[in-house]
Amino acid sequence: MSKRVPALLTIALFSASLWSHPQGSSAVPDLSQEAFVLEHWNESVRFESDGSGVRETTAAIRIQSQAGVQLFGQLVFGYSTANEDLSIDYVRVRRADGQVVDTQAMSAQDFAPDVLREAPMYSDFRQNTSQ
Repeated sequence: MSKRVPALLTIALFSASLWSHPQGSSAVPDLSQEAFVLEHWNESVRFESDGSGVRETTAAIRIQSQAGVQLFGQLVFGYSTANEDLSIDYVRVRRADGQVVDTQAMSAQDFAPDVLREAPMYSDFRQNTSQ
């Protein structure tokens, strides 16, 4: 038997216990006062035999207050230039009236984070923002 199976089983059982509801509690929690609600989050990673790979993240986040706008008004993605390339295919905003607004690729900025002043050994780490 593979050594990975017990570890994966342990992780699966632990995560299931975190997300389980208490006995007898079938009520839907009131999320109306939250700054944002993660409606959908999917991250998939595919590794190729040549050592390359692709990580793809899709999310649907409902922003419900100004605090949510401040948190998600600018998205920051960290990556290492030594072995990664970052490509943002799209960022879309669906307004309350149903109108969909696409962000422009030109609005993305690539920069070295402030941590490099204190930890230069991470000089290949970059951040990219999309508004």
